[in-house]
Amino acid sequence: MVKATKSKSPGRRKAKRAAKSDVDPRQMGLFDALEPAPAAAASQPRVRAQKMKHPRADAIERPVVLSPREAAQYLGVSVSTLKNWRAKLMGPKWAMRGARLVGYRPADLEKFLDDNSARR
Repeated sequence: MVKATKSKSPGRRKAKRAAKSDVDPRQMGLFDALEPAPAAAASQPRVRAQKMKHPRADAIERPVVLSPREAAQYLGVSVSTLKNWRAKLMGPKWAMRGARLVGYRPADLEKFLDDNSARR
């Protein structure tokens, strides 16, 4: 016994497509603007806002903090070597910059190099 398959008529397909294109006019589309720009504002030239500088912003000097990758490159060792040194509490002084972020100050790296260099 052979089963008869139903073939969709072209009229049904068009009806489904038409139903999908019927969109609620109150529904916002993906690319619709939230608020249309007023026509008067478009004709006026835009004034660029200037950044306000803090009067003592230039006077404040913050130390640069290097990432472990940068510190390893600076010292000429691998990142895993720095990680091992941190675990064994040896090597250059380091600081936590967050929950898992480690940082090295260049002055601490210089001090470590000076302290551990061979004197002749």
